Amino acid sequence: MAGIPLELHRQLRKALLDCEQFESDGKLRSVFAYEPLKPWLKSLPDADSFTSRVDAVIAFLRDKHRGDTQQNALVLLVRQLSELIDEDDERHQRFADLAQELENALGSKLTTNSDIQKTNPETNIRGNAQIRNTEIQERHPIKNRWAFLVGVNRYNDPSVQLLNFCVEDVVALDEKLKALGYTVVCLHDRLDLSDPRFPTRNNVEAELIQLCSMVDPDDLLLVHFSCHGKLLTDKQPVLIVRDTRLPTLAKTGLPLAEVKQQMCSSKARRLVLTLDACHMGVETERGIDDPQFIHNVYELAEGFALIAASTAQQKARESPDQKSGLFTYYLLEGLSGKADQGKKEFVTVDDLKIYVLDSLRRWSVENGGIIQEPTAQTEGLGDIILADYRNSSK
Repeated sequence: MAGIPLELHRQLRKALLDCEQFESDGKLRSVFAYEPLKPWLKSLPDADSFTSRVDAVIAFLRDKHRGDTQQNALVLLVRQLSELIDEDDERHQRFADLAQELENALGSKLTTNSDIQKTNPETNIRGNAQIRNTEIQERHPIKNRWAFLVGVNRYNDPSVQLLNFCVEDVVALDEKLKALGYTVVCLHDRLDLSDPRFPTRNNVEAELIQLCSMVDPDDLLLVHFSCHGKLLTDKQPVLIVRDTRLPTLAKTGLPLAEVKQQMCSSKARRLVLTLDACHMGVETERGIDDPQFIHNVYELAEGFALIAASTAQQKARESPDQKSGLFTYYLLEGLSGKADQGKKEFVTVDDLKIYVLDSLRRWSVENGGIIQEPTAQTEGLGDIILADYRNSSK
C-alpha cells in the first residue's frame, strides 16, 4: 500500500475490521458527519461488504488532506474512531496509537488551528488571530487540466432509444477544452469498434482508470458524459453506454457512484463531473459560497463538483435547432466566456452552474413550460476555475 508500511497497513486493516462503524455504508457515513471528516462525507465510496468497505476507505483516504489544515484524511478518521470509542475499551488506545503511527508514516503534521495560532499568529483587519497560509498548507494554482469525455448516440440494446447529438457534443467539448489548455481523452461511438476508445463499458472504465492514475495533486480533472441514464430499482443512477443491456443493467451499465469513486481515488484535488443524461440529477441543499479573494478562493480552490443536466425525475433534452443536448449547448457557451460573472476573464464552477441554470430556465419558458433544470452538488474549498482567458483571447 503506497505510503503506508506493509506491517502498519496490516495492523490498520485488522483494527478497522474490528470496528462496528464499518458494518454498513450508513454507519460509516455517520462517522464522516463529524467536522474533521466532513469534506469527504458525500464522496465516500459505497461497498457491499465489511471487508471491501475497509479496503475501499483506506485506498480512498490515504492520499487525501484537508484543504484548510493539510491534515491527512486517514489519520483524521483513525483519530475520530478513537474518540468515539469509550476510554475503557482497549480499542480506544489502539486507534490513538495507530493515528500517531500513520501520522509519522504519511508525513502529515496533525495540528489544531489553536496550535498553529499560538506558534505563528497574524492579525486581520478586525484584530483577530489569523492562520498563516504558508504554515498550514501548501496549495498551488492548477498545474495541468485534464478532461475525460464520453458520448454515445447508438446502443446495442434495441429497446434503448437512439440519440442524435451526443457525439457532436463531446467532439465540440473536445475542441473547446483543448483550446483552453486541457489534455483530452474522448470516447464516442463514431470511432471504429476495435478502437480502445469506443465507448463500451470496459473501455470507458479502463480509460478512466488510466487517466486517473496519471493526474497529480495540483491538477484539475473534468469528466463529462453525454448519453442515456437510468435509475436502478434502488434509485441508484447508472449511465447507459454502447453495450449496456437493460435486462442486465446492474452489471452492464456504469454506476455513477463508480465514476465518482474512481475520480476521488485519483491524486487530483480538483474534480468536476458534468452529466448530460436523463435521470442523472442530484439533490443539493446549497451551492458554493460567493468568492471573496481570487488567490485564496479561485486560484487555490479544491474539491469536488457535480453538475447534472436535470433532476432525478426529469429528462435531459436534445435540441434539433442547436444540434446539441441543451445542457451541453449552454455548457459550451458558458465555457466560451458567457458564464463569466463580473468580467474576471475566467469562468468558475459556480459561474457555469448559474449560467446553465438561468439559460435552461429561459428555454423552458420559451418552449411552453417544458421543465429541465440542472442540479449541482459541490464540496470542498473554494470555486474551481474551469476556463481561464486572462492570458489569451476567447
